[in-house]
Order: sequence, then C-alpha cells, then structure tokens
Amino acid sequence: MNPLRSRYLPLLVLVLPFAVYLNSWQNPFHYDDRHAIVDNPHIRTLAELPAYFVDPTLFSAKPEYAMYRPLLLCSFALNHAISGYEVWSYHLFNLGLHLWAVWLVFRIGEVLLADRAWAGLAALVFGVHPINSEAVNYLSSRSEVLAGACFLWGLLLFLRQRGEAWVGGAYLAGLLSKSTVIALPAVLACYQWVFPGRSLREEKRLYLVLGVLSLGYVVGVWKFLQRAALGAPVRSYSEQWWSQVKGLVFYIKLLLWPSGLNVDHQFQVSETLFDPFAASAFALVLSLLFLAFYHRRRHPLPLFLLFFGLIALAPASLVPLHVLVNEHRLYLSSAAFALALGYGAGQLARRGWPPGVAWAGLAVVAGLGIATFERNQVWQSELSLWGDAVARAPDMARPRFQLAEAQASAGNRAAAIQTMEQGLQRDQSFLVGYVRLGQWWQDQGRLAEAVAAYERGLKVLPQDLPQQQLQRAGLWTGLGEVRRLQEDWEGSLQAYQQALALAPDQADLCNNTGNVLQELGRPAEALALHQRALELDPADSRTWVNLGSAHFALKDLEAARQAFARAVELDPRFALAWSNLAVVQEQLGEREAAAHSRQQAAQLGPAFRGQP
Repeated sequence: MNPLRSRYLPLLVLVLPFAVYLNSWQNPFHYDDRHAIVDNPHIRTLAELPAYFVDPTLFSAKPEYAMYRPLLLCSFALNHAISGYEVWSYHLFNLGLHLWAVWLVFRIGEVLLADRAWAGLAALVFGVHPINSEAVNYLSSRSEVLAGACFLWGLLLFLRQRGEAWVGGAYLAGLLSKSTVIALPAVLACYQWVFPGRSLREEKRLYLVLGVLSLGYVVGVWKFLQRAALGAPVRSYSEQWWSQVKGLVFYIKLLLWPSGLNVDHQFQVSETLFDPFAASAFALVLSLLFLAFYHRRRHPLPLFLLFFGLIALAPASLVPLHVLVNEHRLYLSSAAFALALGYGAGQLARRGWPPGVAWAGLAVVAGLGIATFERNQVWQSELSLWGDAVARAPDMARPRFQLAEAQASAGNRAAAIQTMEQGLQRDQSFLVGYVRLGQWWQDQGRLAEAVAAYERGLKVLPQDLPQQQLQRAGLWTGLGEVRRLQEDWEGSLQAYQQALALAPDQADLCNNTGNVLQELGRPAEALALHQRALELDPADSRTWVNLGSAHFALKDLEAARQAFARAVELDPRFALAWSNLAVVQEQLGEREAAAHSRQQAAQLGPAFRGQP
C-alpha cells in the first residue's frame, strides 16, 4: 500500500510542519527584529496602517533602513495589537504563512506533477526542510515567507488560468511584501516557453497588467534600489556575481544535504571566474542547465523547475547585499527543489515499486523534520544562536560581534570584551566594535582601557561612507565622555567638537559639548549649542535644564526661570529641574514659589544644593 495515497494526505501536509515548529513559539526576537519590530514605534498602533503604503521610512526605527514593505508592516502592527511584545503571536503568524505556502506547493504539485501522492511528498519536503527554519524562526524574515506565499499563489492562479485580475492581485500583494517577487513574470514566461501550450500572445493582457505593476513598483522604490545597486554597493559587481555563482552550488548542497546550517555562513568573496571554486561552480551550473535542456522533450518539468529556482534567487543574487549567502533567500527555490524531488519520486515509482518509493520519501521527510526540530532550538536565545554561528564559522567576524553583544546583554562583560576583541582581530574596520569596547570598559570604571579602545578605532582609516562617519562620531563622543569623567575638560571639549563636526544634528551631542563649555566657564558658547539642541528636540526636558543653566551663568535669571519652568512642565518628575527652578526663584524673590519647587524636588529625590 502506498501511504501517500491516503485520504488524510492533505491533513498530513499541514499537521506535520505544524508539529515540527511547535518548539519555536517562544524563541525571542533576534538581530534586525530590534530595529524593525522591538524599537519601531510605527507598529505600535493600527492607526498607522494607511501610512505604511506611502512612507517607507516607517519600516524601521532607523530612517536610514527605509524599505517599502507595507503588508509586512501591517502584519507586525496586527501582532503588536494582539500580544504587544510577547512573541507567540508573531511566531503563530509566521507559521500560518508557512503553512499557507506549504498548501500552495501541494496544489501546484497537483497541477505540475498530475499526481496527488507525489505532490503531497513535495509539500511535506518543503514544509519540514530545515533550510526554511531560518525564514520561519527569524521574525524579520517574515518578509520572505509572506512574499514567497504570494509568489506561489500567483503561480497557482496562473496555472489554473484564473485570469489577469487574480494573478495581478497576487503579484501586487507580493510586491507590497518584498521586492524579490518581481521575478514572478519571468517564471510565468519561462513556464510558457517550456510548455508551449499557452502562447505569450494569448496572455498579452496578463503580461500587460504585470508589466504596469512592475513599472509602477520600480518607479516607486527606485531611490532605494539605486542606493543598494548603484549608489554605494558593498562590493563590486564582478565580485558579487562570481561569488553568487559559487553560492548557487553552496545552496544546492544545503538543499540536498542540510548539515552545517548557520545564520552567518563562512563564505568568502570570489573576485573573478579564474577563482578555482567559482570556475568549478560555474561549470556545474552550466552542466545542470545543459542536462535539463537536453532532456526537455521527455522531461520538460525539471527544466522549468530549475529555471524557477534560479529566477527566484536572482533578485537577491544580482544586487550586492551585505551578507553573501543567506538561508532564508532559498525559501522559494526550496519549493522548486521540493517539486523536483516529488517529480523524481514519481518517475522512480513508475519504474519500480511505488510503495517502496513512498516509504523512502516519508523517511526522508522524517529525517528533515527531526533536523528542523533540532535547529529550532538554536534560535532559543541570542547566546545560543550566535554561539552556534561562531562555532560553525570561526573565521567570520560578524558572528563574534553579535555574540559579544548577546554576552554583554546577559551581564557577562568580561566575555563580551574577549569575544569582541576576537572579532576585531578578524575585521579591524568594524568601528562599532571599538565603540562597544570603550563603553564596556567605561561601565567597569576602567577609563584608561576605554580611552585605548576609542583611540584604536580612531586610527582605522575612514572609507568616507555616511554610516562610517556616524560611527566615527560615536568614537569621538565616547572619548569625550571618558575625558569628562577624568575631569580633563579641554580634552573632552576637543573630542566632542570632533564628534559634532561629523554629526552636527545630534541633540545629545550638542548638549554634551555645551555642558563641557559651561565647566570651562564659557556659557555664551554653551548657550548657542543648547539652543541648537532645542531646535533639534524641543520636547527634551534635559535640554531645557541645560539652557536654564547657561542663562543662569550669564545672569539672565528670568530666562533661566522660564527654561527650568518649561523643563518641569515637560517632565514633572525631574527633580534637578525643580531644584534649579527653586534656586532661581529664590534669587528673584519668589520665596513662596521657591518653597514649593524645593518641596517638589525633595519629594522626588535627594535635595540638590548649590547653583544650577
């Protein structure tokens, strides 16, 4: 008996992947989840939903990370409305999307394989394959799952000839989730080329709709595409393309034998085709294409699925991205792989004993499911995730940087410092690493070591990138803070001024520089900087206190009183502001008001004595 002929097969297709991911529901936020979800104020209210479709900067707490993914943001906002920052609803949503994609693979398999049993095997392989554990566990990778499901939905609608409105709607939903879905029209055209029963001319209305949607999307997000592809690519295009050719073989290996999975693989750049690894990979890819093309008349489906997998990978492969290879990029390609596996199993079954092939296929599914269940456990904490990454990629710097941050968050500063130093040995240009080292030494009261860390970072040659300019400002800011703690006011001022030259629009930096100027007896210069900070952040009560202190030093008591009064209006629990206000009111002869202000300060904390 063929177990895949069971009437319960559709239920198994959904239940088994659900069971495999049961141990992932409490896995925490990771990595990019911080800026995209945890720190992103824009997802904390459903009232922002319409704005997601017109303002890409709402994608992140950091405007420089702006991306146009409004449907993704809508899903995050819905999760926040349901469970705040409790992760269960986020994981449930991710898993629900994955199960939808699994069901779509099953239905696509029924059309392409013309056999429900092997379509079910393909869906099971896709559903439990550990290569997809990153996309399901890593909440920020929901974009991959959501976009992938929309892509598969559009393909299924096309195969069932549901018309341009339905296919176009699925395509638009995918584009509003992630730009990689722009490959869908190419996959549909490829299908019609391999299976010429439906000509491109007959589908001209469909391709017109898809073309208009593609053009509108590209025009709308052009500045973001230009920034990644043309503005300041992280590597040259020759390095990118030859590295990705090598990456294709690496991906094939992970699909066939998913051992050594890692959130950050040890993968090196190839600069030219003459790199022996790139050349060998290029030859292998060409061989696969040749074999699929050679057998296209008897077996056209493998050729289509090969093109499907390659085209789905193309958007993330052609544009230089920071990470060379990523497991979640294989989400759609793994669907093509699973369908190819189902096709191969069906061909073997026709030539031999179908139950034997079915049981062997289910054994493969069981092995993949166990591997995924175990892989989920790696995502249980930042320490386990990045500790695993360091163990699997010991020569990579980035996993060590992330592990150091996790160790510091766990309170183990000594281990964090050691791990960060190991990372900097592998990548001395990581300026944020020196900033972190300085902060950690400073927190331990080791000011000399903190100064040494900041100064090491400042010796790294700049690459004139905007992001690195801000990082250098962070180094100068840290050095200024340590010099202030050492009461080296001149040294602190010089460091803060260097930072201010690199980042003139940071309110905190303006305030810090102004405070040092006040310590040096230069209140007029300090006043100008506090006024600048106020322009940048008029609702910051600390800035109003600093402004009041500068006015007080300049003997403008009325202006000082107004500034301190504004500070306590903004923050009624700001004890220092009340205490300073009391001093000024006393000198202005407002004894009753001064007594009230002193009483407020005393209720909030220890009394502050002396002048502001």
